[in-house]
Amino acid sequence: MAGFGDPDFFRSILENLHMAVYVVARDGRILFWNDGAERITGYLRQDVIGRLCGDNFLGESDSDENDLSGPLAPIAAATREGKPLQTQVSLRHKSGHRIPVQLWAFPIRNAEGVIVGAAETFEKSISIADWNRRQTKLATYGCIDHASGVLNHRMMHSHLREHLGMFAEHPVPFSVLCIQIDGLEKIQLRDGPAAIASVLRVVGQTLENSLRPTDFLGRWQENQFLAILTECSGSEVTRASERLRRMVSSSRTAGWGDRLPVTISVGGTTVRSGDTAEGMVTRAECALRESHSQGGNRSTTRNE
Repeated sequence: MAGFGDPDFFRSILENLHMAVYVVARDGRILFWNDGAERITGYLRQDVIGRLCGDNFLGESDSDENDLSGPLAPIAAATREGKPLQTQVSLRHKSGHRIPVQLWAFPIRNAEGVIVGAAETFEKSISIADWNRRQTKLATYGCIDHASGVLNHRMMHSHLREHLGMFAEHPVPFSVLCIQIDGLEKIQLRDGPAAIASVLRVVGQTLENSLRPTDFLGRWQENQFLAILTECSGSEVTRASERLRRMVSSSRTAGWGDRLPVTISVGGTTVRSGDTAEGMVTRAECALRESHSQGGNRSTTRNE
């Protein structure tokens, strides 16, 4: 077939792949950005072609939320070391929320074997894709809070009672987190109601994408989310809450054309014998108030 000898034929295939693919020159300038990259990141071709990938506009970070910019970027490491690498990273979508992806980076060589650039491919983790499909179904049954895109209060209350009932029969620990967006009133005064909608969506989606498939997240109050962490003991809840706090702090939301940081305060607790839904939430909210009283952007757990 004549088409197989035409470079544009292969370029067309790459451009239409569902998986994200982008290519950079040796100096780090982005030369190619396909449909998959547009879909996953929200950035269009015209946003990125010619841009230096080293400025880390995607906010790539590792599982501990360490910044992967400059020489630490996977695509830079693949170019420098001359070999492919595979890793799990978190990206920042153009709208501001975080997305965990499976990423591959590899060097590109010319006919003489000299490295002339590099390419990176990535796709959302399977668990995120599965949740997106499930969320669409739940929305048809009135289970989703439309402002934040996560489960609503009624659905979360049902899940909490279900977990307490399960714990009474099988004492496998679980924990809850009360999560509050810091300074929401100031954001509304400065940027208006539209900014609040953006913040709720960014925080909700970042938290949702940062949890395990077995965990649950919902909007609990106007400025508060509730997370149920399954099989999470008292020794693990602190680490989990701190990870969520870091994920949100590395997200961004739009305000008057600027990309503004957003932070959260977190209060957590672990189930104990005889607990009620109200009792668990009250303990978590007490811990949340402690985080807030210390200036916010911190996590506190109370299990006494």
